[in-house]
Formats: sequence, structure tokens, C-alpha cells
Amino acid sequence: MNNKKKQGRLYIGFIFIFFTMLVKPCFSSGIDDWAAPIQDAQQLLDKKQYSASLIAFKRQADIGNGMAQFSMALFYDLGWGIAINRVIACQWFQKAALNNIPVAMQALGQCYYEGLKVKKDQALAYHWFMRAFEQGVADAGCQAGELLLSGKGVNLDINSGEQLCLEAAMQGSIKAQANLAQWYFSGQYFARDYQQAFNWLQQVSSDKSPSSAFLLAQFYDQGIGMNVDQNKALHWYEVAASAQYHQAYIPTALLYWQVFSTAKQHKDVLLAKSYLWAKVSASSAPLSKDRKVAEQLLTQIMQYMPVTWQDELNKKVLLHLSENKY
Repeated sequence: MNNKKKQGRLYIGFIFIFFTMLVKPCFSSGIDDWAAPIQDAQQLLDKKQYSASLIAFKRQADIGNGMAQFSMALFYDLGWGIAINRVIACQWFQKAALNNIPVAMQALGQCYYEGLKVKKDQALAYHWFMRAFEQGVADAGCQAGELLLSGKGVNLDINSGEQLCLEAAMQGSIKAQANLAQWYFSGQYFARDYQQAFNWLQQVSSDKSPSSAFLLAQFYDQGIGMNVDQNKALHWYEVAASAQYHQAYIPTALLYWQVFSTAKQHKDVLLAKSYLWAKVSASSAPLSKDRKVAEQLLTQIMQYMPVTWQDELNKKVLLHLSENKY
């Protein structure tokens, strides 16, 4: 699964709204009963008074408040005022899942998938992903689907796995849409289908899925099933690069340099962009070969770019590298 370390980490700001949206109506009376007792705890959390909030949530969690139990899990999962401890987070996710909290069911499935708190158990991961999906958590459908596609801990079932991911994607799961696009493009689990890949990329490509933006850029850059379109390729490469998708840095810099070399207008902008992304890659690319290409490109760029541009562009590079987007 993509981004295994991040899966199951649920970034929420307003717990009441979150639960109202993701808990089925049959549990609404329980949610109403649980919400009122933790209002003070939630207000403390909103003010980032973490220690006091944690105490208040735990008081309710210990007497069976499912919302408070899920909130306790988030404290340890996201490190709200305390050290991150995924094992303890999974213990609280389990309590909340047994209290019929759908998003906790998904998170518990991830705990079993990763082998946290308990021995790794893909069959139980599948069980809890399916429970969450049945209760309206779209992402969990494709998590269950991928287990079927890979045959990890469950019987291999390509058709059912694909169908689960399609259902999740049609329900708006960005992860499912991105996964389907990648799998249809690569042929990892089922026959390669560039048209299907492109169709899903059209829906998902945004700063919410930089890997999908990068893949879409490749369609336009390489002319996969269409004419080459450098402008659209640049747009999507830069969407991915701006979201700190490292693989996009060098292609973005190289394409800006290529366009600069033949352009009649706006050459200063194209040159500056090529420098910026090459510099970012040279400063942060995880692969040494990418850093080497970036350094070589910077040498060429500096033959054309005024030295006086460097300070301002380097500030933008540092700003980009200091942000935590991806």
C-alpha cells in the first residue's frame, strides 16, 4: 500500500462534525450521547491545551465514550502534545472500533496490516477495512481491495479487488482513484489500460495526490495515447513538484529548460523556473543520480542566467524546502 506510514493517520480539526459525517444514522443517538460530555475537552483541544484536553478525553474514554476513545487514539497517533506512540494509538482505535466508530475500524485495520499492538494479521486487516467501508469510509474499500488483488492474508481475487476499488473511487476516495490510475498505467494487478488510467487521473490529479499529477504530466510529456502537449505537461509536473513530490523536480526543471531553449517569449520566466526546480532537486533529491543531473543542469543554466537573480530564487527554494506538504 502506498504511504504505509501515513495510512490510518486521520487529520481532523473538528471531531463533532467529523463523526456526524462518518457515522451511520443507526448510531446517531450514541453520537449525541457521546458529544455533549466531551465538549469541554474539544474546546481545550481547539485551543491546543493538549495536557488538559487529554485528561478530559481520557475521563470519558474510560467510561466507554466512543468519540473520546477515538480522540485518545489521535493524540497518540498524531502526537498532540505527547510523543507519537502507534502501539497505544492502536489500543484506543480498537476500543473505538468495537464501539462502532467507522473511521476507527479503518485505523484498526491498518494496525493489523502494519503489525502494531498485535501480530501482523492481513485477514483481520481485511475484516476491519470491510467493516469500515460498509459504514461509509470510502478509502477503506480500496485498502480491502488491494489485499484481494495481492492475495496478502486472503484468497487472491482480482475481480472482487478491482470492483471494491472501483466502488471506493466512485464514492470519491482520492486514494482509490490514484491507485486505480497507477495500476491501470503499470499493469500491476490487471491488464494495462492507458485510457482507464487517464480517465481516473483526470478526476484525481491535484495537490491532494501529487503522484497522480506527476503521472498525468507523463501522459502529456510523452504523448501516451495523445499528442505531446508541453504546456499541460509543465502544469502537472509543477503541481506535483510544488507538493514536494521529489520525482517531479528534475523532469520539471528539464522541461522548463527545454522550452526555454526554443521559446521566443517569456524566456526569463522559463529560465528562472528551470533554475528553481533544478536547485530544489540538487538540494533535496533522495537519489544521487537526480542530484547529479540537477548540478549539471544548473551549470548550463548559469551560463544564461544573471547572477543577480540567485538570491531571490534561492529564497524561494528555501521556502519550498521548509514547507511540509508531502
